[in-house]
Amino acid sequence: MRILFVDDLRDARELFRIAFSMQGHTVKLAANGLEAVAAVQYGEPVDVIVMDVEMPEMNGWDAVRTIRALPLGKEIPIVMFTAYGNSVTLKMAQDVGANGVLHNPLSPQELISKVTEMAT
Repeated sequence: MRILFVDDLRDARELFRIAFSMQGHTVKLAANGLEAVAAVQYGEPVDVIVMDVEMPEMNGWDAVRTIRALPLGKEIPIVMFTAYGNSVTLKMAQDVGANGVLHNPLSPQELISKVTEMAT
């Protein structure tokens, strides 16, 4: 699977890149929503996007809205993750077009399992 992993924390990006790669997945990284939008608009296709909610430059909510407006972004499964696990967050995720929300803290293996499940 080709995964775009979006998080403003460099250590988190690297940890999950290694974890996904060890499972045989190809991983692209983005540090914020603007980079994620550019990756979808101008980069190679991806099978799933894993997106943090709180990021500088462009947050996850705005990035998902923008990606969904792109011709290439309409059908890509997008899984958001956040420390805020409540019904408001779930509703917001649905409203912007995300396919699911995961709640931190997550181990790399939990994330891989849930992303694989949601993307298939």
